[in-house]
Amino acid sequence: MLQVVSFNIGGARGMRPAPHDHEKLAVDTYSTLQQVINPRQPTLIALQESGVAICNGESRNVGQKMAQLLGADYVDAFAPEVTMCDHPHPNLWDRPAYRNMTAAAEGNAIVANLPTEDWSWGSYPDYDECAVSSAWARHTAISRASLYSTGNRDTQPRNLMVASLNYRGVPFYFLNTHLGVLLGEDRRDSSFERSRTASQLRQAQVSEILYVIDELKRADNSNERPERPILLAGDFNAQPESPEMEMLQRHFRLLRPENDSVEQWTHQGHRVLIDHILLHDPAEEFEVISCHIQSKIPFDDLTDHRPTVGIFARA
Repeated sequence: MLQVVSFNIGGARGMRPAPHDHEKLAVDTYSTLQQVINPRQPTLIALQESGVAICNGESRNVGQKMAQLLGADYVDAFAPEVTMCDHPHPNLWDRPAYRNMTAAAEGNAIVANLPTEDWSWGSYPDYDECAVSSAWARHTAISRASLYSTGNRDTQPRNLMVASLNYRGVPFYFLNTHLGVLLGEDRRDSSFERSRTASQLRQAQVSEILYVIDELKRADNSNERPERPILLAGDFNAQPESPEMEMLQRHFRLLRPENDSVEQWTHQGHRVLIDHILLHDPAEEFEVISCHIQSKIPFDDLTDHRPTVGIFARA
């Protein structure tokens, strides 16, 4: 079985008075996921609000630490959305969470123990020495925001990670993203003006994701390779019936969690379902076995999200 997890791990970070401890975050995330995955099985983990930093001269990397905890077969890749160097706004970096850090970045990460697959257009590993990601994972911007001028999520850049992997002989793409959110939007009232503006922002980001997917398909086709299945996971900041999620569902199957109706939420503060796993699989290479939300988090200060877990098998 293939285990796929989507988990936003950063929600409680800003509330902690002590400096951000990347290694403790990795250990707590690992302990949480031990409840729902078997690390010895094929596993894909999409992390949102992950991070890397240089603190007191030492490198700290949440995804890398998680890969070490999960086992020798695991690899990690990180895609920064905001960095201390490129987005030096005091609203973020002057908080206690980043005390004594000389460099830091927040963004998305993928941790996996599957074989990697060459890209249709080639891997070129020598060129990846200058990238934060790796030869098997790329990332690209999906929003026009770049300056982070307000130091909050209204102007935070967003990206999409794309990993080229293989599951039991089937090449496929694994995508991880974290769509935008606006201060003041009402998560339950989509007619609220600020909510409509936020939805339009996310729809534009979904359009960018769909463009990337078309680009991947064109690359496979131009190199005379079969169209690959695509797994897409992330924090979409949008409920299943929202216009932005409906855009995705024209191309993807949205996995519906099997939890009781009272447990159909992933964001603890708003009690809304916004963390999703989707599958695009024209050749029906994958079979969906189950999907559920992990309802119990052992660490109250870890995050304000609960992980979504999907189980797949070869069809």
